[in-house]
Amino acid sequence: MNEFGERKVIFILNEGEIINESFMSNNTTVVTCEAFEKSIIIKFDKDKFINIMKEDFSLVKNLIGSLEHRNRRLCRQLKNSTYIKIEKKLAAKLYRLNREFGVEKDEWHFLNVSGVTVTYLADMLGCKRETISRAMKILQNKGLVKLEGKKIYIKPNELSKFFKS
Repeated sequence: MNEFGERKVIFILNEGEIINESFMSNNTTVVTCEAFEKSIIIKFDKDKFINIMKEDFSLVKNLIGSLEHRNRRLCRQLKNSTYIKIEKKLAAKLYRLNREFGVEKDEWHFLNVSGVTVTYLADMLGCKRETISRAMKILQNKGLVKLEGKKIYIKPNELSKFFKS
């Protein structure tokens, strides 16, 4: 939640990803998780998990890799949340979603992730739904995005060029 009590979505995770990596310190974190599909969440006892890590270097290596990946994503999100026009932020977010969930259908790619609506995109970008609707209309008018019902289709190469321009 931001200072105005509005929800801010930071990540959409894929299968097998970790949702709360702060297991080494005694600090608590507030993480909310929302599942779009049938999911299983596994909880580990901290002390037992640390003992397992002592014995399994491969596990530690994979955890560090996961944290590095998450940190790179977070840095990109912070960079994209600065003084950039909202339609460019939206283009970058849709491009990113395509990299993880896109399904190629001729020149258009379908974002195959259920639950991602204009309202949810607004939560991801930390702004109002109406603002994202206007930005989405700009991208549609430029032929970069099309909406069919609740399905979002994009042209990733063109979106990338638009965002970088």
